[in-house]
Amino acid sequence: PVDPAGRSAGSTDGSSGGSTERATDGSSHGSTSGSTDGEVGGWAGRVMGVLRVATHVVGVNALVLLGTLAGLVVLGLLPALVAGGRLLARLADGHPSDHLWHDFWSAYRSGWRRTNLLGAPVWPVGALLSVDAAVVRFVDGPLAAVLAAGVLALGAWFCVALLTLVAVARRYDETLPRTWRFAALFPLLSPGTSLAVLVVVAACTVSVLALPVLAPLVGIALPLLAGGWLVDRRLGALDARGA
Repeated sequence: PVDPAGRSAGSTDGSSGGSTERATDGSSHGSTSGSTDGEVGGWAGRVMGVLRVATHVVGVNALVLLGTLAGLVVLGLLPALVAGGRLLARLADGHPSDHLWHDFWSAYRSGWRRTNLLGAPVWPVGALLSVDAAVVRFVDGPLAAVLAAGVLALGAWFCVALLTLVAVARRYDETLPRTWRFAALFPLLSPGTSLAVLVVVAACTVSVLALPVLAPLVGIALPLLAGGWLVDRRLGALDARGA
């Protein structure tokens, strides 16, 4: 029998059903294979993720060293730390840069003048710490213990304030006095975060001393990543509270 459209009475069931079934099978198989071809799961995927992070950290560490040397240390350290800290903050947020070289030097050049102005107090304070540490070695008795405790406390404050300065420089566009004041007071206003930062820096220092080969690989980037993440979390909480 033939319907008014001119098709035989069983042609629709057989042809459309078979084609639909085949199309469904083919499309589902194709979508499944397509979704899994580009991904590596299980332990292999986790290992690859760890290797990507490690490669990223090593790359940023090398760029920070190059940026510091490019500015003859005095004019290159702070811009390199801020540019490297920016890339490491993106890594910690789960959005790593796909163009480390370009992104680092772009941030380095654009913030060179401002970060050097922000870092101006770093050098006299660092010089004072170096002189105090040298004096302690030539002093004996109770005075040596007092001086050593003072140098240790000042060094701890300086370490936290420097990491805070790097984080504030890449997060905010404040005036120089306000930025310096906040970085100087941060260790006192956030003792918990400051203690965590010191623990991280101490652990990184011990690791580098135990394995000196780590110094040119992650000696700067690792404490900058972990310490910067801790400071960023505290700054984020303060921003949320202020809002």
